[in-house]
Amino acid sequence: MEKDQLVQLILDAYSARKETKEYLEFYMDPDVAKLKAKYEATISKELNRIRRGNYCKARISYIKNQIKEFSSFQPGFQPVMDLMFYTLRFAMMTESYLHFPETLMRGMSSLVKMIVDLADLNLMADKALSDITNLLSDPQAGSRYFRRYLKDELDLHMISAGLSIGHHA
Repeated sequence: MEKDQLVQLILDAYSARKETKEYLEFYMDPDVAKLKAKYEATISKELNRIRRGNYCKARISYIKNQIKEFSSFQPGFQPVMDLMFYTLRFAMMTESYLHFPETLMRGMSSLVKMIVDLADLNLMADKALSDITNLLSDPQAGSRYFRRYLKDELDLHMISAGLSIGHHA
């Protein structure tokens, strides 16, 4: 491609696709905090979707896609971990007053495993496990059943992955 064609292609993509515009604007002025706040708001809104009878109708696929989309901006390891922890904390808080379907509970368990695996890849598993353990120990964070479920799933993941990092009692 020639320079003029490339410039025209970028201009067309910029005006045609919201995602492309957002991506290019982030790289011209990378404000990770602002971007993370946007994704936190989107995830919070999704977790607050309710149907009759106080049932949460959040879609775990949508939530995970938002995390993946945020990661695609390459903001660094810590902002991605922060968004994942925010999602877990907000979900636990939401679960304390809304009923989570089994699919969403399994999805949150999967998120906990993703946090541990990402932290392990970045040599921060001890801190992540400590933070998760503190969150799961907090009686204000979700129902006892949900906290126990996440802890049991984390224990199984640690055993199956052969991870023996820190103390996560």
